[in-house]
Parts: sequence; C-alpha cells; structure tokens
Amino acid sequence: MMAERVNLREQNQWQAGPNEELKIPEVYITRLKYEIVVLDQKKEFTFRCSGYKRVRGGAWRFDNVIIDSSKLNAKGEVELKRVTYHPQLQLINATFMVVPAPEEID
Repeated sequence: MMAERVNLREQNQWQAGPNEELKIPEVYITRLKYEIVVLDQKKEFTFRCSGYKRVRGGAWRFDNVIIDSSKLNAKGEVELKRVTYHPQLQLINATFMVVPAPEEID
C-alpha cells in the first residue's frame, strides 16, 4: 500500500461525523511540540505547532499549525469533527501562553 502524499506547505482540512474516526496523516501530528493558548479578550482558543519564533515587527510566527475547529451543538456535543492544518500562522498584538504539547494516549 502506498502512503498518501502530503505537502506541508499547503493548507489542509479533515472532517468526520460525530461517530466516525477522524483520519489525519501521521506526518501532520507527530511533529507537534507546543500547545499555544491564545488569551483573547473575547474568547480563549488553543492550537498546536512544531515551532515558533518572534519575527520582524514584534509578531510571532508559528510553524506547522493544527487547529481543532470541530462544530459543537448547544449541549457541547460534537456535531462535526474538523481539524485544519496551516503551514504558518502569525499573531500580532496577541497575548498567548506556550506549554509543551501533551502526548496522545491511546
């Protein structure tokens, strides 16, 4: 069986129903070392990345970003599992906290 070809320079998205398994190629998730918690005034959110650094102008650049953008119903139950991948993401004038990404436990 031939492995699925991936291009880490392109944005990607995967989704599955609430009772389906979400299948993401391993290369996207094995590199994630950091969990970033963005502390916005309106809403706190998190994402994972493989690395980050400060760039010109005071912004922060994050590499190989995975964001869980699953859709929840009013009860907080998952209606649609959805994960997006972004090769890079930049935050400007945003407060955030970096923690080591916990390893997944099967």
